[in-house]
Amino acid sequence: MDALSDGQLPQKSNDGDIRRFTWWDRRGTVEWVQYDFDKPLKVSAIEVYWFDDTGRGQCRVPKSWRLLHRAGDAWKPVESTTGFGTKPDGWNRVTFPSLQTTALRIEVQLQPEFSGGILEWRISD
Repeated sequence: MDALSDGQLPQKSNDGDIRRFTWWDRRGTVEWVQYDFDKPLKVSAIEVYWFDDTGRGQCRVPKSWRLLHRAGDAWKPVESTTGFGTKPDGWNRVTFPSLQTTALRIEVQLQPEFSGGILEWRISD
């Protein structure tokens, strides 16, 4: 879990020199990871750098994904103004109307036959 926000910036999606978070060995399933905050946080954008070890392993960028925020006791989808990118070898930035929350969750649909992971997940306001 610490690899998600350790500040180590990847050079590419299959960067083996830095730590990563993966859902290995789950394949083709819906998985999630979340940040919990001590107090409500104002946020309007996130950036995700996907792990993809094509050519040497079984992790790929997800088939699709979405971002949810905690509102009271419920999880609500974030309405992105930019879409939810899955490009390898770069940051996938998602912007949305500013909100305050005590938690954010990335929910991914893994590609059939493959697992997936995240090299770094950044939050901005």
